[in-house]
Amino acid sequence: MIMRRLAVAFCILLVPQAALAWPKWLSFGSEPKVAALPARPPALDFSDKAKAGDCAITFDDGPGPHTESLLDLLAVHKVKATFFVLGQHARRYPDLIRRMVAEGHEVENHSWDHPDMRKLDEAARHKEIEDTLAELKSLGATPRYFRPPYGAYDPALVSLAHQDGLEVVLWSRDSEDWRYHTVSAIEGNILPVGQGAHGIFLFHDIHDSTIAAMGGVLDDLGSRGCRFVTVGQFQTDNPARKRD
Repeated sequence: MIMRRLAVAFCILLVPQAALAWPKWLSFGSEPKVAALPARPPALDFSDKAKAGDCAITFDDGPGPHTESLLDLLAVHKVKATFFVLGQHARRYPDLIRRMVAEGHEVENHSWDHPDMRKLDEAARHKEIEDTLAELKSLGATPRYFRPPYGAYDPALVSLAHQDGLEVVLWSRDSEDWRYHTVSAIEGNILPVGQGAHGIFLFHDIHDSTIAAMGGVLDDLGSRGCRFVTVGQFQTDNPARKRD
């Protein structure tokens, strides 16, 4: 009885903390840690030996209520970003997708509603990718890449994405902005001590704290020599090794 009461008390303490980490307006629940990846690399293997200075800024899970402010900020900083968007959110905020395209950002596929793709059968995987692809194309975007939710994938998913003309791409620098909400914490994750400023950087435009921090983050990255590029430009500058 004592142990059961302790377990209940422990869960009560944990749940409110987890709820703070992820916006309540999202329908796909709490953000887990990125799933451990299989030994096989993704379809595009962007080596961390990328050309010094190339920095691809990417945002996952939007668009959302804060994305318009982010686009304003990116325009001021003259930075073109890559947005890995959810189909259901693209349908909810079509004008933001059109604005991204009009302003020269890349708009890419992040599934329809953020499932762990490894847990779906082939038909459901197809639907997640193709429904999102159709929605984005109807809004003027021409996706080239697919980023699986949570970074969770398997070789079959890579092949499936290829059937729709998409390459699977992850990231090399994770801000963990869903967990940490200050400039110093975000920068500490994306620029570890002793490492140069280059790579594919992961952020999420669904957090107001990320948008509040991005001005300082971009200023600091620029001061460290970052040349801001999209994922497509990053691939052109740093040809990836293809994986079947």
